[in-house]
Amino acid sequence: MLPRSFNWPSASWSFPWRDELRVLIQPHSLSLLRIKRGIKPLAVAREEIALEANSETPTSGEFWQPAIASLHQQLQTRQWRGCQPKVVVSNQFAHYAIVPWNASLHSRKEQSAFVRHYFTQLYGDFARAWDIRTTPMTYGHSTFASAIDEKLLQALREEFSRAGLPVHHIHPHLMVAANVIRQKLARTPLPNALNFVMLENDRIVVALIQHGQWLSLQSYAAESDIENQLQALLDRESIIAGVDNSEWPVVFYAAGANHLASLQLPQRKVHNILPHRQDQHGMEAWQ
Repeated sequence: MLPRSFNWPSASWSFPWRDELRVLIQPHSLSLLRIKRGIKPLAVAREEIALEANSETPTSGEFWQPAIASLHQQLQTRQWRGCQPKVVVSNQFAHYAIVPWNASLHSRKEQSAFVRHYFTQLYGDFARAWDIRTTPMTYGHSTFASAIDEKLLQALREEFSRAGLPVHHIHPHLMVAANVIRQKLARTPLPNALNFVMLENDRIVVALIQHGQWLSLQSYAAESDIENQLQALLDRESIIAGVDNSEWPVVFYAAGANHLASLQLPQRKVHNILPHRQDQHGMEAWQ
């Protein structure tokens, strides 16, 4: 159910003994975590940097520039040297779409052009400068697609390259959360359909998934009463997708300083997938 990640070809051989540097880029913070590899991976260094909005960037849409500037400073320090980086980009810097099936498409080139056209219909001309990835297309089914601004990807590659840490793994936060959920619930019997909810600071992503297919996905600003808000949003997604999701379990992933201790929804079974108490973004659970 997951799309391909935003990866670049890695070397023909890797360095399994090197520590891993996990980086989470969000609009208001930059988080770095160094993981010492071994039988039991261990966090050996971490930084959480609050970011101030750059008054010069809002009109350009490049709200990620303060994070890149802070990343540049951090990568000059000794504690991150010699690591293999893995970067995760906030949902606020990524864009998602459920692309409908189109039987008239026959080649990959036609499919790619159709997906990009669909994104421009949803997001406007900004989407023309985005790197778009999709899940493998299955006959008769819609396709999940995600996108990140190519300028952001290029800026990340340049900063890590300057620091001598070539980056080959860049993922949207939603995809990392889905991987963590898959691992956490590997031994939990689940039906063929579920409601997937991700809370990342002040944004909520709500998706319906059935038989491994993404039926709908929307992002919303989080309200103060998240539980009541989610009740209404799940009902809304049910109408949009044309399915009855009232009996589907809710899988809830929270990442950020303002997440709930646990989510409880009347008459719904909820699986709370919450980060470690000392790791508010869930970075230690990344795969």
